[in-house]
Amino acid sequence: MNLIFSILYAPFVFYALQNFELQKVALVIFGFSLLWLISLYKKPLKETIFPLFYLFLSIMAYFINHFYFLKVLPLIISVLISTFMFYSYHSKNSFIFIFLDKIKKKVGPKEKEYIQKCTLFWCFISVINVSLHLFVLQHNDLNYWLFYSSFLWIFVFVAAALLQVVHRFFYLKKD
Repeated sequence: MNLIFSILYAPFVFYALQNFELQKVALVIFGFSLLWLISLYKKPLKETIFPLFYLFLSIMAYFINHFYFLKVLPLIISVLISTFMFYSYHSKNSFIFIFLDKIKKKVGPKEKEYIQKCTLFWCFISVINVSLHLFVLQHNDLNYWLFYSSFLWIFVFVAAALLQVVHRFFYLKKD
């Protein structure tokens, strides 16, 4: 659900602000965020973080009546993801292990060591993503913001994933 909202958020805001005033757009985002939050009623607190941010920033945009609060949301989400990646690296429990547990895939000790080392690579990629979000946010070109915040950030992670797959193939093959 987070990915769907992330992809659709920027195009929705871009289109809506061309046709409606900011406060109406903020109310619609608030309504969807509230429904999303209600749908997560019995879920753990960590799953409610994203809808809470959408709620908070839509309220800020409504009352302060400034577009910047809607525009900054993808950057805040990227910072949260980067923080989580750094935490998973320092806690020696890579976020990749969490994903592997969900799909019930077992890995050996050598691959676990490799995955933990690669978590630092993903931290670096997430910092690049945050930097690009900052760049498009400060650039004041709404088209840059629209394209990067909706789907170009995905290409940064896909390119990094492809690079890691190639690296993993050669790294594990040499041993």
